[in-house]
Amino acid sequence: MGEEHQNADRAPDHHFACTLSSVLVRRVRRTLGEEGLGELLVRAGSKRTIAYLDDLTNWISHAEAMALFDAAAELTGDPQIARHVGEETVAQHAGTPVATLMRSLGSPDAIYSAMAQAGSKFTTVSVLEALEVEPGRAVIREYAVEGFPRTIPHCDWAKGLLSQPTCLFGLPPATVEETSCAARGGDCCQYEISWDADLAAKTADPAEHVVVLESQLSAMTERLDSVYATATDLIADTDLDSVLVRITERAATAVRAPRFLLALRDDEDAEIRCHYSGFDEREANEVAKRVLDSELRELPSTWLAADVRSHRRYYGRLAAMGDTAFFPQERYLLELYARYAATALDGATALDEAKRGHAEAEALLELARRLADATTGGEVAERLADTVPEIVDCDRLSVWLWNPAERELICRATSGDAQGERYDEPIRPEDTPLLAAQLADPQPEPLFLDLDSNDELVQSYLQAVGSVAAITAPIVALGEYLGTLSVGVSADPDRLRPNRELIDRLSGIVAQAASALQTARLLDKVTHQARHDGLTGLSNRMVFTEAMEHALATARDTGEAFGLLFVDLDDFKGVNDELGHHAGDELLREVARRLAASVRGDTVARLGGDEFGILLSGVKGKDDADVAVERVQRAFTEPFAIAGELLSLSASVGRAVWPEDAVEMESLMRHADAEMYRAKRAARERSAV
Repeated sequence: MGEEHQNADRAPDHHFACTLSSVLVRRVRRTLGEEGLGELLVRAGSKRTIAYLDDLTNWISHAEAMALFDAAAELTGDPQIARHVGEETVAQHAGTPVATLMRSLGSPDAIYSAMAQAGSKFTTVSVLEALEVEPGRAVIREYAVEGFPRTIPHCDWAKGLLSQPTCLFGLPPATVEETSCAARGGDCCQYEISWDADLAAKTADPAEHVVVLESQLSAMTERLDSVYATATDLIADTDLDSVLVRITERAATAVRAPRFLLALRDDEDAEIRCHYSGFDEREANEVAKRVLDSELRELPSTWLAADVRSHRRYYGRLAAMGDTAFFPQERYLLELYARYAATALDGATALDEAKRGHAEAEALLELARRLADATTGGEVAERLADTVPEIVDCDRLSVWLWNPAERELICRATSGDAQGERYDEPIRPEDTPLLAAQLADPQPEPLFLDLDSNDELVQSYLQAVGSVAAITAPIVALGEYLGTLSVGVSADPDRLRPNRELIDRLSGIVAQAASALQTARLLDKVTHQARHDGLTGLSNRMVFTEAMEHALATARDTGEAFGLLFVDLDDFKGVNDELGHHAGDELLREVARRLAASVRGDTVARLGGDEFGILLSGVKGKDDADVAVERVQRAFTEPFAIAGELLSLSASVGRAVWPEDAVEMESLMRHADAEMYRAKRAARERSAV
């Protein structure tokens, strides 16, 4: 079968089994040696190799067979070489599955009665019919299939072959007389076959049957050895394509047929993989689909098919296609090889899955390493964008994170050829039902999307970024939607068609992403708590001090001035005493909001109690700082709605400017503090008048 595999798109002519050429090759080798074999191929015009012609699993065309007979007769000087080849077939291939199969029928009579099926194991260009069969005698008629003219070598080979069934039972060859010959002008070929019926009957005697039984036992042993060798070879092979070749070759050895097919499919939607002999590629694909999609009982009677199934899973079917019905024993053999094929595929598939799992684990481990030092959501997104293309086959990738405050899905990182304005546009729940559904019921299952999607946003997005398909993998942790990982392809949507392997990979990725985002959020929260006032959300004293140090260092380098404001609320204690601390806290939060709005872009901090600090950037001197003081004081013009009441509140503001008021940080802060208390005393004096 080797040459057919190398030329898979060219269907070979399966007319004569190579049991014919194998005997011919060995006969010529015995008489003329290897040089004679080379000359045989030259004279026959054969493009085959000797190894191919000697392989019983192969087939050759009618023209090739007849050319080999003519060349051999000319080369050896033996005009009856075709008949001799037929006569030597059983002797040279007594242990083959075909010989064993015919011997299992029990007697020469049974073999001649089943000649239609038996003949199909050797040739497909003629049809044999048993007209009469009785102990010691049979009449067989043979018709040529249309398009294949009968030749004398063909008739001679058939006569030699028809003499051999008796030899399978330890009897002498039968006598064959051709009473009509199509090659010599007759309507058909008709053969009268005779053998010693009494001697045949004796072989039924246990005492006389020992030799025959030993021969059958030897053949059975060879058959079992072949089966076990098949299992060993298949299980030892780790390459799935090689496994497919070996399955088909071994099955073809056990069950002779002109066409074989092994069709495999992982699931109903997956692409069919097949290995075949006797078809061209188009035919093989059509037949494979029919074999897989049909019930076994619906297939033609001249087809033999068996499920390739193990306790783990269903893989497909192994099928042989002949021109006549098969023997019952052949069904058993095919099913046996199909079971071994399933076992072998289990092993190869498990190993392949283990290898993929190892590679996936390594990739996910590397992703885990990269995510481990990510401290923000943005860093998590960037590491995903850098690593995921190494794990998932895609042309572009984008990582979108959900902002619950703004209720927007924002693209935080991309890779591949992910470009375009669509990545800059946030997505809101009202834009697409997919996002709305995720927020309502967060689920981590990846979703396949293509240009046929009913979602208008999905269609426009795919078209805008140049994708024909995409998979979105929601990032969900503890029932909370955190964002989405989206991978897209520019061609061949099936690259992203969901399958077990792809889903497992994406699930592993988003699980790590969810954990990393949770960690980043926790770090953000802890960091925020450590650097911000828990009541107002403003920066705390530590952050304000750091900002002051940074501003001072910058000022010393550039010479640019900066300002400092201290703000202290007037009579805040009275609010707490009169309305309670809850109202006081509410008032502080509202003051913080107004202060932050009055000096946008500058650092505003709560320094403690009812005292606030503001670091002013971009000031040129005291005049600019005084303008900022006025803006702060205007923030207190309107009363505050607190605890159902309107409260009027004022604040004392002290300011200091570097370098006019001081050049060191402590001095600058003391100056601002002193200015604030002067303002407070002035306010008390005004209120006392």
